[in-house]
Amino acid sequence: MVVRSATRVTGRGGVSSSVETSVSPTVKLAYYGAGSGIPEVKSILAGFVIHGFLGVRILAVKTFGLILCCASGIMAGKEGPMVQIAASLGNIATRIFGKYHTNEAKKREVISAAAAAGVSVAFGAPIGGVLFSLEEVSYFFPNKTMLRSLTCALVAALVLKAYDPFGTGKLVLFQTTYDMDYHWFEMLAFAVIGVFGGLYGALFCRLNMAINRLRRRTWLGRYPVAEVGVVTALTLAASYGNPLTRLGLGELVGSLFQECPGGGRAARADEERDAERLLCVAGGSAGEYAALLRLLALALANRACFAVATFGIKVPSGLVLPSMAVGAVFGRIVGTCVEYLTRAHADWAVFAQCPAGDARCVIPGIYALVGAGAALTGVTHTTIAVVAILMELTGNLIYTLPVLVGVMAARWVAEYFSAHGIYDRLLEHAGHPYLDTKTQYIHTRRTAAELMQTDLETVCVDYEPENSLALVAARLERISARGLADGGFPVVGARGHLLGWIACAELDYAVARCRDMDPDTVCFFNNPLWQMDHVAHGPAAVPHYRRPPGHAKPDSAPAAGRLARLLRPWKLWAGGAAATPLLSAGQPPSYHTHEPAADSESTGSDEPPAEGSAIAVPCYKHRLNDFTPFVDQTPLTISPNSPIELVANLLSRLGVSYLCVVDKGVYCGVIFKKAYIGYVKELEEAGYVR
Repeated sequence: MVVRSATRVTGRGGVSSSVETSVSPTVKLAYYGAGSGIPEVKSILAGFVIHGFLGVRILAVKTFGLILCCASGIMAGKEGPMVQIAASLGNIATRIFGKYHTNEAKKREVISAAAAAGVSVAFGAPIGGVLFSLEEVSYFFPNKTMLRSLTCALVAALVLKAYDPFGTGKLVLFQTTYDMDYHWFEMLAFAVIGVFGGLYGALFCRLNMAINRLRRRTWLGRYPVAEVGVVTALTLAASYGNPLTRLGLGELVGSLFQECPGGGRAARADEERDAERLLCVAGGSAGEYAALLRLLALALANRACFAVATFGIKVPSGLVLPSMAVGAVFGRIVGTCVEYLTRAHADWAVFAQCPAGDARCVIPGIYALVGAGAALTGVTHTTIAVVAILMELTGNLIYTLPVLVGVMAARWVAEYFSAHGIYDRLLEHAGHPYLDTKTQYIHTRRTAAELMQTDLETVCVDYEPENSLALVAARLERISARGLADGGFPVVGARGHLLGWIACAELDYAVARCRDMDPDTVCFFNNPLWQMDHVAHGPAAVPHYRRPPGHAKPDSAPAAGRLARLLRPWKLWAGGAAATPLLSAGQPPSYHTHEPAADSESTGSDEPPAEGSAIAVPCYKHRLNDFTPFVDQTPLTISPNSPIELVANLLSRLGVSYLCVVDKGVYCGVIFKKAYIGYVKELEEAGYVR
């Protein structure tokens, strides 16, 4: 099973683009099964097609690979891959219903709803799943899609509860039973945890992207299997000695969230899996607290380093739970320090709200909860969804305000260093032309004419010698050498009027169909035969057009006359001789005929009709050098004087990959979405962002 990391431009059912990624000269097996999958799902929902990414083969590889990866004990979460798995199931389900399979807009609504279900299953958080799909994954999220996403996430959560995979009988993954409220003096500690989350997120993004660039540019990317083996071995070797890092990610995070039970730490500290006892201090001595803080600090360094190194290796892996684990460890460190201060300096005025005696004043588990949300926000720049997920994970709504304080502080700090989270950075690193619709820019160019590209080659339908197979193939090679293989060619007339647009991928497929023909054979891009459905309502029309039910044919005699006048320059009807035949030499044609009777049905026959009785039209499958069906005859156009804000709205809201610039019907240039993305990147670097 070989999957190429490239997309293809299609002209049917929506606008798409292609991105060709070269990571290693070796052949990749199920390359799309590695990584998180969320950046690619975001790109697909933005209007781009990545063939095979949401297919059955990648679904099978991703599912079994995720099981093995999570069981291995490395710093890899299941949340991102679960989004891709759910999106794949949604995409496969659309193939059953023609209403969704042939409509790209409806298909993307299903994928958005499936992404929400994936997060709902991963965390047992249906509301958090919908908010995560809204805030992080989806490109366009109207109310109708939100309702469908909520329904899908609800059904997924009900099935999860009925199956009871955790054996607890509850949907909550990390059940907490905090019996104390927070105090106002703790808000400063929550803000400090939020600052750490923002700093950690910014550092994680920079270091991880540096490692990803190192994988692409050096020998490291040529040996992905060896890299996975080395990272796994180092993780197990460095983690086994610490009782905290010896735990799985889910077990570690759940233990950090818990409050301290009765009894002391020393009583059961030798039991590796009794993390609740291990994280608690019975007495108030500084030595006990120092030993616990040393243990937590080593766990923090271990989890943080391996989180950076693991995310990006060629295995199915997410970063949600690893980020939460790092933040929870740091939060527990802060909570333990605050607990020690309340015990050792109970007479301080700031601790006046604490109860007298040796009673507990703070719960360190709350700080771990805040730290988990802060670190996740710092890495992904997601806010509302993180709060909702944490509240549903723990089943505790009392501490919503502390979590909000930590999450917002992390978001502000992270945005100070970078305006984009890790998923947007991965999109840029992979070369996917994703346009961020949430950022507002101060434009330095005023009109579309200042942004359009005018040096793109055109296809003129009136100059047949320039449209031979050899010359068309040469054009494809030239445009690919310029890095515009995901673009296309404008189809124009002799006076420069725009007649259509043909994508490079479609043109390459059409040329490949003619590989057995003479290279000097002329290709046609505007054949009037494909307009018969509008002229004579015959069956030889382009397959894109469908005759409405009960459509009555008009009198075919005047229609046939109009058709003959239309085809006279082409000389393709019975009895005429074309300068360049649409059929290859020695190929037996089949004919579609237009009968003169007004009430007769159009029939297809392999025998040529009698001369004068009907107009003979070669069947589509024999017109290999006719590229008209691959031409988009209604491309989206704008005027050269259109404001740049209109260009931004069309590219972002409609999801198109190009805009043709025309002046009174005459082709002037084209604006590629990738070119506009490069333009806004320059604005970001120059600081022209609101």
